[in-house]
Amino acid sequence: MTRRIFLYLFGVGLGIIVSFLFFGDREVDFSYLPNARTVKHLRNQELRISEQAICQLECVGVSQLFFENIFNQADLEVDFSSSDVDGACKTYHIEIDGEKFSKFHMNDCDSLSLLTYVGTQNCDCL
Repeated sequence: MTRRIFLYLFGVGLGIIVSFLFFGDREVDFSYLPNARTVKHLRNQELRISEQAICQLECVGVSQLFFENIFNQADLEVDFSSSDVDGACKTYHIEIDGEKFSKFHMNDCDSLSLLTYVGTQNCDCL
């Protein structure tokens, strides 16, 4: 009986070691929910910033590079109720906490993420 237990534990241990050798260095990304899928999709595309959005970023004192870091690293929340997801080009309204701005709009067209609007107050950018 103890030999069976020993062989069983040896097989389980060997299986765990082999699994770690095959799959150990992979980064697991759970993006099955709509918000996570949308954010991952936008992040995997080329990012461009419109002239109006550049003006709005400068108005709140945020550089383009800093925005790119925020966009790629921060916890973003897509507001699907106010987003326009019909048609070829989708416009997503994205909210963010803990930054100088609380929301921004991204257009998703032809493998391109275009920042079109940054939620600012008292900024005279047209």
